[in-house]
Amino acid sequence: MPAASATHAGEARAGAGTDYLLFGVMSLIWGSTWIAAKAGVSATPPLFFASARFVVAVACLLLFVRGFGAAFTPPLFGRVVVSGLLVNAGTYGLLFWGMQTVASGVAGLINLALIPVGLLGLSVLGGQEKAGWRHAVALLLGSAGLVLVFWRNAGFGGGRAEWLGVAAIVAGTFCYCRGAVLSRPLLQTLAPLQLTTAQAIVGLLSLATLSAAFETVSAATFRALLAPHMIAALLAVSLLGTIVGYSIYLRLLRVWGAFRAGLYAFVSPVVALGAGALVFGESIGWRELAGAAAMLAGAAVAMRRPAAAGPVAAGR
Repeated sequence: MPAASATHAGEARAGAGTDYLLFGVMSLIWGSTWIAAKAGVSATPPLFFASARFVVAVACLLLFVRGFGAAFTPPLFGRVVVSGLLVNAGTYGLLFWGMQTVASGVAGLINLALIPVGLLGLSVLGGQEKAGWRHAVALLLGSAGLVLVFWRNAGFGGGRAEWLGVAAIVAGTFCYCRGAVLSRPLLQTLAPLQLTTAQAIVGLLSLATLSAAFETVSAATFRALLAPHMIAALLAVSLLGTIVGYSIYLRLLRVWGAFRAGLYAFVSPVVALGAGALVFGESIGWRELAGAAAMLAGAAVAMRRPAAAGPVAAGR
């Protein structure tokens, strides 16, 4: 092998190793910050807490991220705003609204099972991905694993309010998937942290508006944020969940494509299982262990698939 080819091959392997490491970090973050999010929405209105999350994230990002203003100039402005609205306002607004009437197990099962499906379908329709047998195997194993993990908490009464909640969760998940697919071409021009900053600003403005319109917020609500455990929760979801986790996701989205980057939906629940057992003493039985194994196997099958080749058309 020529020296130049060997060098490029080594660099490619090193880059791939870094991406796998970052994927593990992202899955760890998004699998554990659910504890902080759970604490936050139990003490304050959910849209208010989501808005506060982006206040902290935007304040920190503005301190060290430069050049994000390009995201708000033509021809990027429209796609940045739409993708930011989808991945932040559409996702959080609809998911939180739906979770008021849908059991957490059902909500988690629907959301996590549909993320890889939605990302793959929209990527294929947009010409960013080509479906293959690995996709099918990964979706089958991962979805089966999710059913096993959430089975114990997946009670469903089937009333009208609950069906509306399910519809909202499905719509929120679609908003997230559509926003992610729209974000990928933007990463040809913007660095992940620049796009994170721009979308966080859009998320802050939209979620704050929704909270003001639909939630009762008082001085007591703001005082609740000053409790030590709430400050810790807010910092965790803002610094780790948004700045670190989402920036890693955008990097992997650019390199791997939406489907492979979205496989955290099969890995983060395994982290959440362990975190729940350690922090809340939740029991783990054979269903959870079998489900975790199936999800990890599904992710492993798809992770071995080469990243989508070729440039992503900026107009898609």
